[in-house]
Order: sequence, then structure tokens, then C-alpha cells
Amino acid sequence: MLKSFFLIVGLAVLGFLLLAVVPLPAPRSLERDRVVADRREPETDVIPSLAPLHESLPEAVIRQSEEIADGAEKQSPAVLPKPALPVPAVSASTTASSTAAAVSPVSAPPEPVLPPLREDELLRAVVKIECPSEDRRGVYIGAGFSMPRGVVVTAAHLLTDVASTTCKVIFPHDRAPAHYLFGTPENLDAVKKRYNEQGIDAAFLFLPALANYPEGKAVFPDGYPVISYPICTHSRAISDTVFHYGYPSNFSDNSYLAKNIGEVTAYADISGVREELSEDQRFLYKTPIFSYTVDQAVLHPYLVSRVPSFYGDSGGLAFDVTRQCILGVGHGGTIGGAAGENFSLLMMLGWEGVRGILP
Repeated sequence: MLKSFFLIVGLAVLGFLLLAVVPLPAPRSLERDRVVADRREPETDVIPSLAPLHESLPEAVIRQSEEIADGAEKQSPAVLPKPALPVPAVSASTTASSTAAAVSPVSAPPEPVLPPLREDELLRAVVKIECPSEDRRGVYIGAGFSMPRGVVVTAAHLLTDVASTTCKVIFPHDRAPAHYLFGTPENLDAVKKRYNEQGIDAAFLFLPALANYPEGKAVFPDGYPVISYPICTHSRAISDTVFHYGYPSNFSDNSYLAKNIGEVTAYADISGVREELSEDQRFLYKTPIFSYTVDQAVLHPYLVSRVPSFYGDSGGLAFDVTRQCILGVGHGGTIGGAAGENFSLLMMLGWEGVRGILP
């Protein structure tokens, strides 16, 4: 009896040991999850290629004007070829200095606080100019601005083919041409030579002394309206805000002193001068050949502003609002046109080639 008891106890212990060694099968649902987890792809930082997407997209098409689309593309003296404007590159030294400035505990000196802009002074001194053409069949219309000592600054190409030694200089009232006076252009042969050979698009007219000009004295007894702001001589104007003033043709009879707001985007050097055929294919005219740059180490002859331009704006005032100084003379013409952004050129009065001929 005692042997039977020990035999039963021994069998029970043996069974317990076998259960501890052999694992029980997992439930089917848990086993399925484990297998799926084992086959999961490892995570990576690789971004899928977008090449198949690009290959399926059509090529970009720039919408053209109706004239170009119909094969009747026209060239006008007021439309300039669109330049391949350079994109300012950030050098390693610039990046390093910018990083250093960001972490430096010493802050940069603040920009000088300028007084409020006297825009009414600018608006009184931007004039409309009308000069008779050589064939006496029409007039050249543009703009200019009055400076001290009776000097009116304008674009040279307005004066290269005039038939008279006097032009109408029309001062505004409430931004409309109102006071019709007369000015005498500088030596026209010198104007032609500078523009046709060197591409310098700046010229000057001279108002009579009021003491000897009763018509002018009656309108301006205290003197001609003038712009007393200085001429810009700095070479770092990219991103500056520019006010452009002129008498554009999008107003009837060029009868309104308009203001457009632009931004300096680049500069232009003069690579030469070439002849262009007029829109009506009746005559040839000279125009500078431009090469564009964003170099700001020196002052360049021309500046590019992101702003449209119209016939009648040539010779108008370009004023640097950021620094409150006179940039120069509107050259006229629009780069880009209907195909994209509009850019216009202006002659820099502070450039050495113009500064040396200022009266």
C-alpha cells in the first residue's frame, strides 16, 4: 500500500516537470500578429523619387500675348529685351559672417531714422516735356525734374532728334500739367554724341532766370519748384524702394503725374550701342546694349527696378525712398512685358559718367 502511494506521487512530480519544459502552443491570433510583425520592413529616411511624377506632367507653357501667339510679334522702341537677371549668390564668407552676427551678443548699429518724406516737393518739381520733332509733324513727349539753378534733368533720347532750341517745360498743379513754360536744351550735338556713342541717357534743359522771364515770375514769384534732396552716390541699393514719377501714356494725352512704386533688383553696365528698327519700320534709332549684374562694389551706370514703364515716363524722376535721395532718370521701356514681371531701367545720376557732366 505504501509502495503504491510513492508510485502515484512520483508520477505526479514527473508530469509537472514535463509541463514546465514543453511550451504550450500560442493562440492563433497572437501567432499571426507575431509573423506579420517579423516581416515588417525596417524604417528608413529615404524619400521616394518624384521622377515618375515629373515625367507625367506636361511641360510648362508661358502664356503669350495675342500678337505673339498669332505670329505677329512687334518690336517697339519702348520695349526692351528681357534680361537674364542674375540671382545674388550667398558666398561662404557671407554665410559665415551672417552666422557670426546671429550669435554675436553685440547687435548691429540701427539704421538712421530719416525724417518724413517731403513728397509734395517731388510732385511740384516733376515736369512734362514736349519737344518738336525734326520733321515738324509731331512732338517728343517725356518727363523731367527741376533741380536748383534752373536745371531740368531729362532723358537724352528725348532730345536727340528735336527740331528746335526750345522745348515746353510744363509744371504741374494737382498732378496735372498746368504751367506752360520754356526751357533751352544743352548743346544737342553733345547730347547726341553721348547717347549714340556711349549710351548715356541723361540730358539737361535750362530755365530762364526769373528776373528776365516775366511769364515764369508771374507763376513762381518765389522761384521755380526744385528738388533739394541730394543725388544718391551709394553703390548698395538692391532691395531699396523706389518711387517712379512720370506722365505715362496710359492716361489720356499724358495728362497726369503718376507715381509707381518699384524695387531695385540689379544694375546694368553699358556694353555698347546698337541700332534698332522702329515699330513702324520707318527709321533706325540707337539704344544701349546692357549687361546685367548684382555687383554692389561700385556704382554702375544703370539700375534695374521692378516696375512697369510707359511711353511718357522717359526722363522722369526715380527717387530712392529707403535713403531719401535722387537715383536718376527714367530710361523708359519695360523688360518682360506680358510674359512675366515688369522691369524698367534708369540712368544713375551719381555714376561718374553722368556726375562729370552735371551743370
